[in-house]
Amino acid sequence: MSGADLSLFGAAALLLLAAHALRALRWTLLFPKGQADSDHRGLLLSLGIGYAVNAILPLRIGEIVRGAVASRLKRVRFAEVMATIVVERLCDIALVTVFITGVALGSAHAKLPGIALAYAGAFAGFALLAVLLRHSAMLRRAMWKVAGLFNGRIRLALADFSWSTAEILVGGTLLTWQFTLATFAMWSTYFAAYAVFGAAIHQPASAIVDALLFRPFSSFLIGAHGVAIPRVALELFVIAPLVVIVAGFARTRRSPEPRPSPLARFRRPDPHFASRTRYNSINGYDDFLDALFSNTRSAVSGFGMRAVEDCVVHGFYQGGSEALTALVETRDSMLIRKFAMGTAAVKLKQQADWLERHGSGQVPLVPVVGARSAAGAFSYDMPLWERTSPFFEAIHSMPLADSSRTMLGLLERIDILHSSEGAGTASSTHVDDYLARKATANARQIVDFARAQLGGDQYRINGVEFSLDEWQALDDPKWLPRQLSSRRQAVIHGDLTVENVVIAPDQECGFYLIDPNPENIFDSPMIDWAKMMQSLHLGYETLNRSVEETISGVQVEGVLAFDERQRGRGHLGGVPEIATAMLDPRVTVGTSSSGYWAWMSNGHEEHAVTVSDLVDEDAEARVSPEDVELDPEEQPNYTDRHPEHFRNPPGHVREFRDEEPDSEA
Repeated sequence: MSGADLSLFGAAALLLLAAHALRALRWTLLFPKGQADSDHRGLLLSLGIGYAVNAILPLRIGEIVRGAVASRLKRVRFAEVMATIVVERLCDIALVTVFITGVALGSAHAKLPGIALAYAGAFAGFALLAVLLRHSAMLRRAMWKVAGLFNGRIRLALADFSWSTAEILVGGTLLTWQFTLATFAMWSTYFAAYAVFGAAIHQPASAIVDALLFRPFSSFLIGAHGVAIPRVALELFVIAPLVVIVAGFARTRRSPEPRPSPLARFRRPDPHFASRTRYNSINGYDDFLDALFSNTRSAVSGFGMRAVEDCVVHGFYQGGSEALTALVETRDSMLIRKFAMGTAAVKLKQQADWLERHGSGQVPLVPVVGARSAAGAFSYDMPLWERTSPFFEAIHSMPLADSSRTMLGLLERIDILHSSEGAGTASSTHVDDYLARKATANARQIVDFARAQLGGDQYRINGVEFSLDEWQALDDPKWLPRQLSSRRQAVIHGDLTVENVVIAPDQECGFYLIDPNPENIFDSPMIDWAKMMQSLHLGYETLNRSVEETISGVQVEGVLAFDERQRGRGHLGGVPEIATAMLDPRVTVGTSSSGYWAWMSNGHEEHAVTVSDLVDEDAEARVSPEDVELDPEEQPNYTDRHPEHFRNPPGHVREFRDEEPDSEA
């Protein structure tokens, strides 16, 4: 080369470097906010490396290398980086197609080249796939099944890549003026570099463009075959910018205080919505993808599609309902968000409406600070207050007297709620419907399950004989309604369990209630009392979960409830005293004669006592794990001490069915 040619070659290499820098700038626009705000030079380095590999290897292998380098440098998942690369290349395909079409139509023959048709088809196909992927559960499920040919990690990566690509394509970034301007400037600089390089080696610019752009399945150098382009000159032209990029990157990394990249000053458009950035934990995002593509757990996928636009999800609370409960962070505060779809969304809206309607009453309720409805979905937010804890956990750390006062205060307020707004008397139709759904249907499911597990109707629990025939009473439409002594209805919480009570020392009452279930077929106050009694006797507090039951034939062995010899051990320490103090039927609350204690005390002749007669504040101090010794040969058996609870002889239910209920029951 002459001196003039060398000068042109240097200018072409610098223009190519500038074009790479503009491509890196445009690339940052395809990342969600936060992922592209740092390490612009890392994107430029990965771009230069990928461009160099494309010059040597066919099939655009350099794009995969580029994605791997960027993923490592930016610490972003490879699937998400590859999604940005695919979208970027699709935009290039669209622009090149327009360019080729314009040139072809401006020629004398006006014939559209096949490469332009192929490019146009590829772009249209990907765009259509992105739209369908957002709206077609059938397509997502089909992709999930195909991805099932690989292991779970690859399967999730393919789902991540597909979903991220679709989010970018439909996210609106491609239509912003920043992206359009960056694209125009980038390609103008590339074509200028090709033209100057062609002048340096005395070749037309069209030959350079053909070698570098129009042979996608060949390397740049292989693509040069058939034209009179010096191979060494083309290699130097492609590799020279990479040398400068690597040198600049290494220098920046060695600098103790690297200067901000000039690309950082470019004004970014509003980032597209990216599901990945809405989960603080990668496990949460993976769970969303699993539910979305497998078309299972609609609440999980629906939450990720409809309830995370304004927040970051920090985690989910465990629960037994169809609604999801999540800890989320918005721009202003930390919140607890509940979400449901379908029929569960209807119930969740009823729950939020009930909380707002009764929030200013005697019962302390969690406030609803925001609610939103969408087609087939509903969510509402609750504040996350400091120094709060679930009551079923606080019971183990609070003094016994404090736990009892909290429970008694709660029950008194619920009794006032029941008395404040009467709802009349339930009709026989409503009562029969309620019993059929809540008692009979559930009993049938239990019996069917037990019969399938046991292989017959007779069984033994800890050596005591029972029969599934005893459950037939709950399937008797004549006997069952007669067991109700009152059909009075009232405003009720509907799910008054110990786990729905939250201790809040900073609040006026020291506690508040969550998660009501107000819409029952039969809104009897007994539902609230029975729920609380059940949750304390058989729920979180006294059900021994440390010993698993064993089933052998029709024999079931296991610890069914708390045994006094386990007092003070593990998470059950102190529970008997608490349960006694809070559930003793002799205790009266205020002057109420129609509430919980009156209902519990029905038929008892013991004198009324106060909680101070039952609660010893030093009870927990007197009992500790070190004070209790258990004989390793002994198996705790609650049934031996309470035969009236567990050891009724077979057929006792049938005897009750022949009796009329007590007039006072």
